[in-house]
Amino acid sequence: PAAPCSSSKATMPPAASSGSSTIIIAVILLILYFGMNLVFNIYNKWLFSGPLPAPIFVTATHQAFCFLGAVSAWMCVPDNWYKRTPLEGSAMISKLMIIPFGFCLNIGLNNMSLLYTTLALNQLIRSFAPVSVAFASFFIEGKSYSYPKQATLAMLVMGIVLGVSASPDFELLGFVICASSVLGSTLQIVLTGYFMGGQKVTLHVFDILLYTAIPCIAFLVPMAYLVGDFPKTAASFEANGAGKFLGLVLAGGSMAFSYNIITICLIKFTSSVYYAVAGGFKVCIVIGMSFVFFHQKVSTLSLVGIVISCIAFVANSYLTFKDKQKKPVKTIDEANRGLLSGKPKSEEEV
Repeated sequence: PAAPCSSSKATMPPAASSGSSTIIIAVILLILYFGMNLVFNIYNKWLFSGPLPAPIFVTATHQAFCFLGAVSAWMCVPDNWYKRTPLEGSAMISKLMIIPFGFCLNIGLNNMSLLYTTLALNQLIRSFAPVSVAFASFFIEGKSYSYPKQATLAMLVMGIVLGVSASPDFELLGFVICASSVLGSTLQIVLTGYFMGGQKVTLHVFDILLYTAIPCIAFLVPMAYLVGDFPKTAASFEANGAGKFLGLVLAGGSMAFSYNIITICLIKFTSSVYYAVAGGFKVCIVIGMSFVFFHQKVSTLSLVGIVISCIAFVANSYLTFKDKQKKPVKTIDEANRGLLSGKPKSEEEV
């Protein structure tokens, strides 16, 4: 009688150990995700504010690094981790045509706004994305939202309006560019839904990088020329020297690709549901830490608006988490969303 009991006890520690290991890995990935997102945002703001004030050019170099990383993954990693999806069908072509256009409006303009606004205001304005996509979904798709979700969106609007309008650091040009990046993100989602006609296309994030990085660069290079990034790049090269200049570009490109890798691993070890919730907290972290690393002014009303926005954004993410838990579990490929590659996201994931 003692033997089965002993055998049962012997099998418990490995299971418990496995569960503990999974939790530890997930926590480590969350720390890396929050840390990399924070470092990447702070680095970009610092870079564009001084050493290399050419955000569109730098964004193009990020895409080049991501493309090289995706090619390396395609050639080197095992098929069970990533296998390239072949190009086929009009739906896939349509999506891949829209992504570079949306990326330039979304990420390109967002980076450009850092020249003219503080990092805190940039993140605050960007947190309006769930509201803009909710409006687009309502008018175009007729999608309805629960009363709690409507309440969080209303709080988000109130907090952003109060936080931005009462900020001593408010600059109209920076606000317009950053708001345009949010509208660009929304337009990307709307265009995807319109041209796709409801067809579903499942692509791994590395597929997105492989197929759209070069077209993104093709869009960004003329854009960089039009906004005057090339003379600024040349001046930075001359002022910093070849070694430091290349180091700055290499650091940014490495962060861009590393952020993709960390996010993919986070989704694989948890799920896109938990990633969506993490997105709510990362905004709060960046806003808070931006006051530590940069000289930013804040009034009492602006601070109240920031707090309201952060609470509303996290609450909206939590409601999204609860909604997604009720839906069927997605496959890994369906869970891998666009991230820095510019693939359209749902309002919950922005």
